[in-house]
Amino acid sequence: MDQQFESDLPSIMKRAKDIFVLGCTLGLRSHDLLNLKKKNIQRTASGMSIVLHTQKTGAEIKVPLPDYAIKIIRKYTAQSRTYILPRVSGSNLNIQIKRLARLAGWTEPLPKIRHRRGVPVEIKTKDGKSYRFCDHITVHSMRRTAITTLLLMGVDETSVRRISGHAPGSREFYRYVALVQDYFDTAVKAAPEADCRS
Repeated sequence: MDQQFESDLPSIMKRAKDIFVLGCTLGLRSHDLLNLKKKNIQRTASGMSIVLHTQKTGAEIKVPLPDYAIKIIRKYTAQSRTYILPRVSGSNLNIQIKRLARLAGWTEPLPKIRHRRGVPVEIKTKDGKSYRFCDHITVHSMRRTAITTLLLMGVDETSVRRISGHAPGSREFYRYVALVQDYFDTAVKAAPEADCRS
């Protein structure tokens, strides 16, 4: 992490950054993430985990916490009697995350395209400009990032589904699997050929 970037952030952006990092780690839906309570923390001999039943599906989720996530949680649980993270609405967090992405320099053009009668048409912002990468970042990006990262790291699909709370056979989940498979296919095709002559 860029220490200078973080130290220069206003306090509200530091908070947004912490929530974003935790969201990209846990892979929870934003409502479940923002409503995590101290009772959702489970301590065992092997470390700390977040355990909860998701609001949408009721699925039980258990996610082990890496050290950086524990550090974020400890920072905010000291300030609250009940909740793990600061209280912020999903819509307000959306605005803060977009601003955070802009401050991080994620401003490359990334047009928003919609198909009208089979013809691709670029959708512009209210002021007639093309969308940038930072404009596409939302609270749901945290969940997508966590799921994609776990799959790229080689965590098996069943374990990732248990962490994300997707139902078996979920079409939404298999979009992530297909995306990661495309990434692997592209990486393999781009790999230099090994000299097999020995």
